[in-house]
Amino acid sequence: MKNILLLALFSCLTCFGQDPEDLFREGNIAYNKGAYDRAIIYYDSVSSLGVHSPELYFNLGNAYYKKNAIASSILNYEKALLLDAGNEQLINNLVYAQNMTLDRFTSLPVSELKKATADLVFLTSVRGWSMVLIAFFWLAALLFFLFKRSNSSIQKRLFFTGFVISLLLSILAVVIILQQKNTLRNTNPAIVFVQSESFRAEPNMRSEVLLTIHEGAKVFIVEVVEDWIKIKLQNGSIGWIPRSSVEPISFARE
Repeated sequence: MKNILLLALFSCLTCFGQDPEDLFREGNIAYNKGAYDRAIIYYDSVSSLGVHSPELYFNLGNAYYKKNAIASSILNYEKALLLDAGNEQLINNLVYAQNMTLDRFTSLPVSELKKATADLVFLTSVRGWSMVLIAFFWLAALLFFLFKRSNSSIQKRLFFTGFVISLLLSILAVVIILQQKNTLRNTNPAIVFVQSESFRAEPNMRSEVLLTIHEGAKVFIVEVVEDWIKIKLQNGSIGWIPRSSVEPISFARE
């Protein structure tokens, strides 16, 4: 009966085509009242309209966490981090959710240079780096304008130096944005959504079971073959699981 009521509520929201801000506000009200199922309906309605924000997925993650739906909670925290990579509260909540999972895969060691580069690239989200790019671009344009208008040789030298530095920083921001997008596209992260799944050597039910992975584990999709996907674990192990066992960390509409 409860599920029927929730379905009816969702249908009504769709029919009336409410504004995303209103739906988000109603979701917050429902969440604060402890009506987490209803809050999720409202938040999902916002997402289905093509609206994506770190606040939306953070709240979705919190609502699922309250329902003890750990895989869904982790999935939405990860989505939020794609939009706001440096958010400490997001990271902390994700860690709390991950601590409730069964699997503990040790990540492969990386060099200090590679780690420092990754930290810089993911210091903030693509949206954040885009704002940095716009800021430095307009600063470069302003400094170039002042350089052209100035009559003082000292000022010209200062303005031109600032222009070059701002332009180089703009180019660096472009490189970082492209690198972050390329990394996310190539790693294809996903979250395991079944309680447990056999991690197999080949894409068939008769092949050797290498180990068992559990709900909430983060994996990386390497290849898709019909109903099977080849995945890479955080410790570097590669194997196969049914395609239906995971949900990709992406904003693609199903």
